[in-house]
This record gives sequence, structure tokens and C-alpha cells, in this order.
Amino acid sequence: MMSATAEAAASTGTTTPSATSSRILSAFRLQFIVRSNFVVVPMMVFLLSWAVSVGITFWIAAIADGRTAGEPMYSGAAQSAIWTLGFMAAYTVTQTMPFAMALSFSRRTFVLGAYLAFAAVSAAFGVAFMAGAAIERATDGFGIHAYQFDLPFMTGSHGLAGAGLLAGTLTLAVMLVGFLAAAAFRRLSLIGFWTVAIAVVAGLAVALLLIVQNVGWPRIAEWFGAQTALSGSAYLTIIAVLASVLAYLVLRRDTPAG
Repeated sequence: MMSATAEAAASTGTTTPSATSSRILSAFRLQFIVRSNFVVVPMMVFLLSWAVSVGITFWIAAIADGRTAGEPMYSGAAQSAIWTLGFMAAYTVTQTMPFAMALSFSRRTFVLGAYLAFAAVSAAFGVAFMAGAAIERATDGFGIHAYQFDLPFMTGSHGLAGAGLLAGTLTLAVMLVGFLAAAAFRRLSLIGFWTVAIAVVAGLAVALLLIVQNVGWPRIAEWFGAQTALSGSAYLTIIAVLASVLAYLVLRRDTPAG
């Protein structure tokens, strides 16, 4: 039953802060109605990529006949779950958003609920990444020095907590960029989308060439080597904020038939 305040707001066409918060939370929960999107599939990819990576490392250690004993073997298989989540974030624009608008969610409410869901999923991935690194560190890489999470550039500067933070912010940035790309595709024609995409890639390539020309590869490599988990997280947060703002600006005039 609606409260007197809610009834008054409905009769005057206004929305109270509590009602707005409730709608945003409803939009947040809407992202998890189909649990395979942000829970089951990413978890399967996370665990399977880990298992396959460790299995391959066991196989390499076996055929190496002790020649690589004591040498750590690193894998980047953990990133597969990040790209999966980026795809799922883009999927919400084409599949979940029309459904949300049919349920009378405003574009702003849907976007804020989606961003809240992305933040929660990214935080969960950061915790899972940190747990994986802790297991690898405790078992000395499962006894064969196989590392998928306890990577030097992830844990070397601020330990496991820094690795979890960096993994979480990277996931959030990838999800929001995927969300932005899907929003742009929804608003533009196919030709328009690829025109914008090519223009962005060309602009980034020109910027990189100018940096290389004026700074040089050695100083660029030195700069990358000086970065830490905290500084990397800060840069990724900036990317995430920019992508979230642009995505909202693109979607604010979107329609279900867009």
C-alpha cells in the first residue's frame, strides 16, 4: 500500500527522493533477473579459464622434465572473465533496456540502476581476483609456480588488496566502455557507428604517435614501469567516469524503437 506521501507525489506528478531511490534499486535488481548474465556465465568463465590455465601449466611442467623447475609461469587467462562482463554490459542496452522502458522505468533510472549493478559486479570480481591470488600465493602456484592472479604488476606494488582494486576498476571500466559502445550502436546507424569507431581509433593512434614522437619509447616504458596498482586504478576510474557520462548522454533521448 502506498504511503500518504507517495500518494500525494503521484497525484501531483512529482517524485519523492525515497521513491526515486526505490526505482533505482528496482532497476538494479532488474539486471539480475536473468542470473546467467552477470552471475552464472562470468563465474563459469572465471573458473574454467583458471582450471584450463592451471591444467596447461601442469602439462608444460610435465613435458619440461624439470628443466623449468622453480621458474614461475604466468598466464593472462583471468582477463577472459573481464571481457565476458564487458559483453554482458553491452547486452543490457539491447535487451534489458527495452524491457525496462516497457515497465515504465525512465532512462535515467535504468542507467543509474545499471551502473550500480556494474559497480557491484566489478567489486565482486575484484574480491574473487584477490582470493585467487591469495590461493596461488599460499600454494606456491599449486606447487608448480603457475600464476594467473598473483602477477607481479598486479600485486607487486600494493599486495593483494591493490590487485583486487586494480582488477575491480579494470572490470568496471571495460563494462562501462562496452555499455557506451552498445548505446552508440543503438543510437547510430551501422555506418554511423563504424564511422565514429574508426574516427576514435584514428584519433587515439594519432595521439599515440605524437606522444612517441615527442617523448620516445624509452620514457613511455619508464612511465608504465613506474605505475602502481593505485595509480592504474585512478586512471581506469577516469575512463569509467567518462564512459558513464557519455553513455547517459547518448541514451537520454533513446526510445524503445531506437
